[in-house]
Amino acid sequence: MSKIKSMTGFASQNQKIDDHEISCELRSLNSRYLEVSVKLPNFLKDMEDTIKDLLRNKVSRGKINCIINCKSNSSAYQNLIVNKQTVDFYRSILDQIKKSAKLEDEIKLEHMLFFKDIISFEEEVVIEKELEEGVIDLVYKTVDNLNGSRIEEGNNLKEDLENRLSSIHEKLLLIERHGRDNASIEFEKLKKRLFSLIDQQKIDPTRLELELALISDRVDINEEIVRLRSHSDLFLENLNQGSPIGKKLNFILQEMHRESNTIATKSTSIDVSHYIVIIKEDIERIREQVQNIE
Repeated sequence: MSKIKSMTGFASQNQKIDDHEISCELRSLNSRYLEVSVKLPNFLKDMEDTIKDLLRNKVSRGKINCIINCKSNSSAYQNLIVNKQTVDFYRSILDQIKKSAKLEDEIKLEHMLFFKDIISFEEEVVIEKELEEGVIDLVYKTVDNLNGSRIEEGNNLKEDLENRLSSIHEKLLLIERHGRDNASIEFEKLKKRLFSLIDQQKIDPTRLELELALISDRVDINEEIVRLRSHSDLFLENLNQGSPIGKKLNFILQEMHRESNTIATKSTSIDVSHYIVIIKEDIERIREQVQNIE
């Protein structure tokens, strides 16, 4: 049986490659579509498209944030430079602030260090093949862990959804018992009410019964019960197929909601109304849960 995946999850991995310590962090959130963002050290920027393609092949839906960090003992990746133009710009800003605030304090180095972009890496380096392969391998391991956590959460979601579907089926059985004679009961109620209001000698009994039958037919809920049960069975069938399935489940829920509303509108039974309230609560809770399924 295929697995249901939640769209929320988290995973992180670390790996040492030669002089580099690489870490990969993946976090996934709910989204109607697949959105992938990757944050890399500057010297790995050329790998961004490759990593995005890898993640798209392993995840079909959700907002995926990937952060890769690298600590290197190699001087090739640690050539720090001071951005002189940036320093001059911030010095000018601080001077203006001093004048506007009428401050006498001197501008010191510690004030300038608040601005992180005054120092940057000069990274015109070629990524070694071994490092590139190591990064790809690390991302693979991390996304596999991410999917593992998504499956674990998906199992919890599936169990909750199955319990709520079972509750809906139970209430439908009760509604079916109460609603089986709903149309005939309404027919008799309408007939008695009309006979108490009109002169029976001046009406055509056959025409009256025909009109009453048409009216009472409008409160017959058996067809809606059958459709709602069928939609519920289809939902469970698709749930057992596993992800990606979230969008399809949403469409089925729309039909379930429509049928439950129709039953509520047509039925005149207080008991049926109470059961429908419970069913609609379950459908709404299922809808909230489905938003988190891939």
